[in-house]
Amino acid sequence: MNYTSKLSETIDIVIVSPVYNDWESFRCLLKALKEMALTAPYTIKHIVAVNDGSVDVIDYNFDSNFNITVVELNCNMGHQRAISVGLSYVNDHLKDFDNVVVMDCDGEDRPEDIAKLVVRQDSIVFAKREKRNEGFVFRFFYKIYKRIFSMLTTKHIDFGNFSSIPHALLGKVVAIPELWNHYSGAIIKSKVPYVSISTDRGSRYQGESKMNFQSLVLHGLSSISIYLDVVSVRLLFLSFFCSAIVGLGLIGLLLLSVFTKVSFLDWPSIIGLVLINILAIVILITFLILLFQLNQKSIVKYPPKSFYTSFILSTHHLN
Repeated sequence: MNYTSKLSETIDIVIVSPVYNDWESFRCLLKALKEMALTAPYTIKHIVAVNDGSVDVIDYNFDSNFNITVVELNCNMGHQRAISVGLSYVNDHLKDFDNVVVMDCDGEDRPEDIAKLVVRQDSIVFAKREKRNEGFVFRFFYKIYKRIFSMLTTKHIDFGNFSSIPHALLGKVVAIPELWNHYSGAIIKSKVPYVSISTDRGSRYQGESKMNFQSLVLHGLSSISIYLDVVSVRLLFLSFFCSAIVGLGLIGLLLLSVFTKVSFLDWPSIIGLVLINILAIVILITFLILLFQLNQKSIVKYPPKSFYTSFILSTHHLN
């Protein structure tokens, strides 16, 4: 199936959406999708809602014409792992579709942008945010996160979960071990073809985000953690570079003490020696981390599709 072959046909899609204590927003999403379906160039064949251990009582009467499956997880596992389970479930149980759309149910992933994501069958399409409506603090730290991610991993990330996966690539996606930790970061590392398109962030249907600052930090660190081998090498080079700078500085102080009346054993020299000791420890620790990471490559990592069923409590099929 090539890129142009679907442009003149109706595209059949499946939607995967993780939900945690936000079922009223999910109902709003269903309503918005129903309105969009009247004129959309796609047909929603199925919606898979992954209940990520919600404690709220769920009313399964969604008053919708869509085929809906609610996948109940054993406990709260976080939206990244909920997405992994949802995609693995679709890969095993649903067949007749062209694209899988991953989106949150809270309204920030706008249903009207789905049409922009599903036209390609040769690569995954991510929604890149051009306009964001979060506060200054969030935007400030998000920019810092993107810069740190780029410096440590040599990769660039400016998108989240909202995306479309062609059916032909879904089997490859659920076979990526790192998918269990971070969806978009795993796609980047896997070299599965992807592109990003510009979209605006929508407004929440109701309530506030369940992601607090601590959760956002952990989410960012998860994306970096799957590049631990690359990060370790870059930190090792940085440590050597800093050690060289400090060493040259101490040599300069030594020459200064030889050819001038400045004493070598003054406080700058002592600070330099302390810094060398600290850098030596950093180099040693980084080197050990790198060796550990390289050793882990001899261990077979299992992809989500091979074990995801262990985390499913039950499934509910609704029409």
